[in-house]
Amino acid sequence: MKKPQGKKFLTFILMVLAMNTIYVLPYLMYTYYTPLQEAMGLVGRDADYGRLLNVYGIANVILYLPGGWIADKFDPKKLLVFSMVSTGVLGLWESMWPSYTMLMIIHVLWAFTTVLTFWSSSVKCINMLADSDEQGGMFGSLEALRGVSGLIVTTICVSLFNIFSSDSVKAMGSIVRVVSVIMIVVGVALALLMPKSNTQEATNATLLDSIKAMGVAFKRPITYVLSGLIFCGSMTLASAAYYAPYLQDYCGMPTEIAVTFTNYRGIICQLIGASLSALLATKLKNSSKPMIGAGIIGIVCFLGMILIPASAAVLWPVMIITVVASMAVYVFRGLYYATVDECGTPKNVVGSVIGIASLIGFLPDTFYTSLCGSWLEADPVGGYRNIFMAACAAMVLGLVCAFLAERLIRKHRSSAPASAE
Repeated sequence: MKKPQGKKFLTFILMVLAMNTIYVLPYLMYTYYTPLQEAMGLVGRDADYGRLLNVYGIANVILYLPGGWIADKFDPKKLLVFSMVSTGVLGLWESMWPSYTMLMIIHVLWAFTTVLTFWSSSVKCINMLADSDEQGGMFGSLEALRGVSGLIVTTICVSLFNIFSSDSVKAMGSIVRVVSVIMIVVGVALALLMPKSNTQEATNATLLDSIKAMGVAFKRPITYVLSGLIFCGSMTLASAAYYAPYLQDYCGMPTEIAVTFTNYRGIICQLIGASLSALLATKLKNSSKPMIGAGIIGIVCFLGMILIPASAAVLWPVMIITVVASMAVYVFRGLYYATVDECGTPKNVVGSVIGIASLIGFLPDTFYTSLCGSWLEADPVGGYRNIFMAACAAMVLGLVCAFLAERLIRKHRSSAPASAE
């Protein structure tokens, strides 16, 4: 049965705002490394400073699995409201710049509010929101609109930073407080405006049922196919962080252009790639086919980056290749969760599938950037080649998993009419 379009659209917009803002604060050092370090009073303590994000990442990996169980046990709406409000409250605490021990506690608690009670629940919410023939279009549109929302939030943060740029404590404090308030407001809006979820078929009534659902998820092939797709997206997206320094250091890109390129490449590629994925998935009524095409294009792009000798003469061609590669990555990110429903996964198992797949798929977050750093320290030229080779290998894995997903989708759809009879 089709869901009311007005309620669906409202819930979708609220989910875009929630999923785009909740991770801003934990990863704020990615875009404001030095000023945030100064505001926290950790200048000269780079190891301690980096450890905050390491602790958050390690806790995330630990909590992905139980997060899937929680998503299948409790009402997604309640979990999302709690996550947004509590993450915002923790942000307000951080903006007071407490001691290092307290900052460490905040980052650990953020793992609970952004992963344990939010991540699998938010993806499951979109899964429940879309009908079976809308999954690809819904997830692709979600990724595209997250780019729009990200552009707005980024503009707000940059404006605040410019106003108080002479004082890092005030600048970062204002950014953290404003983002925290936005999250709390979104949480309240979810509580007041998001329609009540129909959780009868989507949640498990007892602890035993939830344990059984987790066991079912471990046995379903889509769990491991999705793991590979996420792994591909995680590694290739992390590799994209090295495009700008490579272009600047070895292809002669001017510093001012490199800064602009870094800030807008990701957002623009996210908008175009995810929008394209939504259109193709809607037209084809299949999410694996656009990923297969994106996988082939991505492999060609990464091979080009490996084989083309770096020089100022190839600056523009290499820039174009990195842009196309980034769009291919966002096609994957926009569609891989849609395959869960397209393979016929029961709603009361969706959270567990996502939790298990996330635990495996996001493992690169725990080691990959450190590995890239060690490659670059040992041999800068060879290091970049290793990074592009790793990204290419990850895209090959993604392509293989996209073909496997296509096979699972075909199998499910061919058996669906017989089941209906």
